[in-house]
Amino acid sequence: MWLLFAILSFVLLLILICQQIQHKELEREINYITDRLASLSITSENGFVLIPTDNDSIKKLGAVLNTLLQDFYTKKSEFEQSKQAMAQDLTNISHDIRTPLTVLKGNSEMLSNITNDPSMPENVHAMAAKIDRKADDLISTINDYFTMSKIASGDLPIKLKKENVSRLCQDTILDYYDLLEQKQFEVDIQIPDTPIFAYTDNEALQRILKNLIDNAIRHGGDGKYLSLRLTTSNGNSIIEIEDHGNGMSPQQQKQIFARNYTTTRKSSGSGLGLAISKRLAEQIGAELEVHSVQNEQTTFSIILKS
Repeated sequence: MWLLFAILSFVLLLILICQQIQHKELEREINYITDRLASLSITSENGFVLIPTDNDSIKKLGAVLNTLLQDFYTKKSEFEQSKQAMAQDLTNISHDIRTPLTVLKGNSEMLSNITNDPSMPENVHAMAAKIDRKADDLISTINDYFTMSKIASGDLPIKLKKENVSRLCQDTILDYYDLLEQKQFEVDIQIPDTPIFAYTDNEALQRILKNLIDNAIRHGGDGKYLSLRLTTSNGNSIIEIEDHGNGMSPQQQKQIFARNYTTTRKSSGSGLGLAISKRLAEQIGAELEVHSVQNEQTTFSIILKS
């Protein structure tokens, strides 16, 4: 009797050990699948789940996952091709529209100049001036779409080299001197006497700066204040553009760099200026941040690697 009990106990112990081994093996295989999927999502590589196993359930799970992954990679490839094609189409359309727009702008300027004659009725001059302004708005919008499409298609050349950021900031803000004086802005420029250098693309950085200044004038103009500050911190060069307009809510700050997003319902802009700035900042390896307090101030910061 004792012998039978000992044999049964030994058999049950063996079964328990085998079950534990199988459980550990199953746990290892599931952990591998989990880690593999996490790795694929991080690296964005077109890999699959490949695991040697004798467990039929794990085999079926692996096969289904690999089928789903293959479908995902196919759809992803089709999406990227469609995205590139759309970006190229937009580039071509923008390019084709720019030529007749240039002619339209030339004629609108001539019409505006002609109607400046005192003998012309005031309403005719007003209409001609409005046509000329709308031509400017249309050209600006088309140029924004053209730039965005070139960025999206990878056709915008970026050349990083050591640039004098101090001089770039000075030259850019000087371009706005007459406009800021005309609008009676208080202007605070803080640029160190010692030149500050950073690795960047001169044209791209100037475009970012102009977009931020344009945005401050257009949307923060009620505060009649504009500040441009250039500082260094932790080996980085930091350019800050500040206005004292209406500011933005936390939700608006989250969306401000999205395409076609604007904080005002009625705006002559395309809503692409800040989106272009964000994409250009990424292209030159910089960070573009915003901090705003409603009804107080808004500050955009460009953080460049020195």
